[in-house]
Amino acid sequence: MKIHVIYGTVGGNTKLVCESAADVWVSAGHEVKFFDVKAPDAEASVDGDILVFASPTYGHGELEPHFEKFLHELGNIDLKNKKCAVVGLGDPKYDKDYHLESIKIISDFLGEKDAVVLHMPLRISKNPLPLIEQNFVKRWAEKILEALKQ
Repeated sequence: MKIHVIYGTVGGNTKLVCESAADVWVSAGHEVKFFDVKAPDAEASVDGDILVFASPTYGHGELEPHFEKFLHELGNIDLKNKKCAVVGLGDPKYDKDYHLESIKIISDFLGEKDAVVLHMPLRISKNPLPLIEQNFVKRWAEKILEALKQ
């Protein structure tokens, strides 16, 4: 299967998390392509069998700015029954109540488009490195593969 990881990042943490998940998928024999929303190709990015949408939350519950623009570009693209996964990062030092709001925004968007979210979103609060080192991200990636078998 072709897994397309569509991500927005400024500091690089979101891509780092996605690369850790991709290691699992590649090891299982899947093809993984990364699409940075700073240079989006909306139609090519959603051509995968599985789409992984990944964005940090900035400010008071806002998507990474390029990611937000990208979602608008997807407005007329059909995602009905498309298999998807969601990754959200955030830090409560910016806003303790809405620091993972990117997950809700992306999940709501996918719901409006009638896409299928395969598993619970991956939520990473604060520094992602400990969760990567403890294989938390890889276990989530394995759950995505398990959901495909159902």
